[in-house]
Amino acid sequence: MNKDINQLMLPEGATKYLFFGGKGGVGKTTAATATAVWFADHGYRTTIVSTDPTVSLSAMFNQEIKGDARVPIRHVSNLCGLNINPNDAKGVFQKRLNSVIGQMTGTFGSDIVSTPCMEEMATFDQFVTFLEEPDSDVIVFDTAPTGKTLRELAMPFDWAGFLQKQIQEGKKLAQMMNMDSNAFEDLERDKRRYEEALKVLGNRSTTVFTLVLLPERLPIEETHSAITGLGRLGIPVQALVVNQCILSEVIEGNRFLAARAKLQSRYMEEIDTRFGKLIRSSLPLLDRDVSDLSTLREVGEILYGN
Repeated sequence: MNKDINQLMLPEGATKYLFFGGKGGVGKTTAATATAVWFADHGYRTTIVSTDPTVSLSAMFNQEIKGDARVPIRHVSNLCGLNINPNDAKGVFQKRLNSVIGQMTGTFGSDIVSTPCMEEMATFDQFVTFLEEPDSDVIVFDTAPTGKTLRELAMPFDWAGFLQKQIQEGKKLAQMMNMDSNAFEDLERDKRRYEEALKVLGNRSTTVFTLVLLPERLPIEETHSAITGLGRLGIPVQALVVNQCILSEVIEGNRFLAARAKLQSRYMEEIDTRFGKLIRSSLPLLDRDVSDLSTLREVGEILYGN
């Protein structure tokens, strides 16, 4: 357990937003779900939100978790889950956008709603709601792989700003798009919502962005890239979780494990050197899947203690 990361994560009279990001396959969902279970077990009203359009959250808790409403997690008091999937047209995020986007389809056609830009807008728009109206002590975000997460955070501002500028500078464009004053007000309101959300994301006292990585070359480089990209958006990364570390006591003369552990040791030194200002925790390579509540609780105790 790292006492520093424990203190960093704990809510102090206000909702705490805990984001877990990183390269695909490094264990973001493991760290996020273990964190959510730990806080719920310790009496905090907790919500875990996945912005990765996969079934990983449902698989971790062995129950269906969709994007239209939060679902109480079985056998974990105080914990609810939501899986934001921008590809699901029935999700509340897409329905909200349709009121504005629908006014453009007369000019540009319905395909504009299904572009990658719209997916990232929809995802961001949905989790902005949690930043605006928090009803949990802790909200844990299990984000998509780094590149998609950065697009989700950056795209809405560019998109809303571009449309606002075009409408302000050209009345003809507004007429061509058949957008009335209400639509313009909707864009203005969304832009204000996104700006407020960015302030929350950049607030070090209420929001903690943790990157998960492996002690390997590519995850280290992607972690550096993510820290730089998030920094450009004004979002500081405060902590790292280094996953799948081989402990010396499990090697027991195994040459393969010994060689991998030696390689990991060099990369751990590099992580300490390059990211020395961040709070760092590590998780061991386990001999079983982290896919049940018992193991999730074990991982949570490794990270945050009893």
